[in-house]
Amino acid sequence: MTKKRRTPIAINKIAEPELPDPGPNDWIVGQDLEAGELYSDMVISDQDFGGQSATRVAIRRARISNVKAVAAVLKFSNLADLRLDRCDFANVDFYGASLKRIEIADCRMTGVRLNEVQISDAAIEGSKFDLAQFRSSSLKDCRFVNCDLREADFYEAALSGIVFSSCDLRGAQFYGANLKGTDFRGSQLEGMQCRAENLAGAIIDTVQVVGLARDFANILGLKVNDPQE
Repeated sequence: MTKKRRTPIAINKIAEPELPDPGPNDWIVGQDLEAGELYSDMVISDQDFGGQSATRVAIRRARISNVKAVAAVLKFSNLADLRLDRCDFANVDFYGASLKRIEIADCRMTGVRLNEVQISDAAIEGSKFDLAQFRSSSLKDCRFVNCDLREADFYEAALSGIVFSSCDLRGAQFYGANLKGTDFRGSQLEGMQCRAENLAGAIIDTVQVVGLARDFANILGLKVNDPQE
């Protein structure tokens, strides 16, 4: 019998950010972010913007490393062509922001609020997004690799074609999300919260099928027992 050839999964290429050359810190020590301002073509390192509020700020073509912005408010910001390394953006509020051509590596984003945000061409690796909120957000051409996304909230998010590779998504919520073509293979999905219909078109591996079957059996009140010897 002739075996059918498997059709390869089409993954859109993620556009890389246009970044300034590496160099010394361009940020004036002690300078605060200002609402509505444009910051571009900069290297920003070893700064602390924790608790600051700067709505509609624009940051373009920047390398950002070892920066703390815990609990900052950056609503409706426009962020494009950025690379973030070893930053702490825990509990930052990015409500309504636009993020394009972003690379994030080894960052702490615990509890970050990315609700009603537009994110495109994002490569995210080795970062903590546990308890993060992506409610009603739209993600396009994005890839998460080796990220902690435990109990993240993707309620009614548009995630079609997004890749979650070797991520921890235990307890994450996907109610009402569009998961058509979303690739979860190799990630931990135990306790994933969604309805069965939300998974229509998603891509999972055989190991994940078994784990999800147990979760949905519990939801349906089914008792799963092995036959007695």
